Amino acid sequence: MINEIKDHFILVDKCAEETRIVEIKSNKIAKITCWQDEKPPLIGNVFDATVLKRLNSGIVRASIKNKKIVTVRAGKKFFKKNEKIKVIITSEEFEDKPLQAKLWSENYDLENINVVKRIIDLFFNKNIPVIEDKHAIYWNDMDLDSCLLNALDPMINIEDGGVLWIEKTKAATLIDIDTKKRLINNEDEMLKFSKDAFIKCMDEIKLRNIGGMILIDFPRMSFNRKKNLHEFIIKEGTKKNSDSNFLGFSRLQLYEMYVPRNFKSLESFYINKNEFDFKNHLRSLWRASKKIKSKNNIEFLCGKNLFKRLKLKKIPEFINIVERIDLPKDYGELLEKKI
Repeated sequence: MINEIKDHFILVDKCAEETRIVEIKSNKIAKITCWQDEKPPLIGNVFDATVLKRLNSGIVRASIKNKKIVTVRAGKKFFKKNEKIKVIITSEEFEDKPLQAKLWSENYDLENINVVKRIIDLFFNKNIPVIEDKHAIYWNDMDLDSCLLNALDPMINIEDGGVLWIEKTKAATLIDIDTKKRLINNEDEMLKFSKDAFIKCMDEIKLRNIGGMILIDFPRMSFNRKKNLHEFIIKEGTKKNSDSNFLGFSRLQLYEMYVPRNFKSLESFYINKNEFDFKNHLRSLWRASKKIKSKNNIEFLCGKNLFKRLKLKKIPEFINIVERIDLPKDYGELLEKKI
């Protein structure tokens, strides 16, 4: 079944009261967002808003009907205070930061479609096949959880040699580029290496949902080659994320760029290992409900703690949840009884 899927597609996994939208390329996750279904995202919703004030760079602060403050990218359009505008929300809520939004355009044609389709249109590449996977079968068969957990590693290997080190702080994200054991003979080769490394940086920024100020520490090179690199970054970076700002090298020789915050960071999808394991137990039940056709011979044996948590969740009706006091408190195992 997996072999019949195209190499590049979007997987909508709606399972265990959670919705995940994932872009898959070459059997690896390229981008992801998810939410608990009882807490649907604001992203993609269209609101009437009132302009509060105009900031620099064509940005407007406005208030929507629930009194939330939004930052709207208005471009060259001029709006007066208290003017009424229509916006589409383009970010999740981050701490006390204003929501991000864009001016609504009739060209979007999103008002009458569901939130999943809106998010795909807003943030995922268009013209990629979309596969609905309501019971996480593809997710499980492709072992995407392992792919996601591996992507949390701070060290990333660059194809043909070299590594990236990614370190996040509350103020900014620092990406250090190291040639490691890759042999660099001259500055032209260093420039090519830096360009390749930047493309890898943009892929990781996309995958990890990194937003805010990003500082990249490239290997040292001459002024002319740094200028060449900056021009390359603007051209290629804009292709991958048109909303980003590529600011150039600072006095400390760190490359500065800003990416608007849209989705939660990759780390937030797995709060801790216990929560990760619990969600996988839930999904295993839904996967079994799809793959195994029997209605009366499936049991999920679990310890005391896991049993209590499962009882609070929606699960397939025909799977019998059995508490076993002889098992470890958080243990769970799905079994098909022999008839």
